[in-house]
Amino acid sequence: MDKKKTKNWIIAIIVAVIYLIVSIVFNVWAYSWLIWVAYAIYRLIENKMINSRLSH
Repeated sequence: MDKKKTKNWIIAIIVAVIYLIVSIVFNVWAYSWLIWVAYAIYRLIENKMINSRLSH
């Protein structure tokens, strides 16, 4: 697996662990989806940055 895919998997696993910890510790399952939204925004920004570098 290349470094980029490994990094993406590590970030995804960290996000999942944070999601579970926040949800269990604070019992806020209804609001913990915000963690996934933040992760999705991060991924969109990262992909746009990568695509803009490739197009130059």
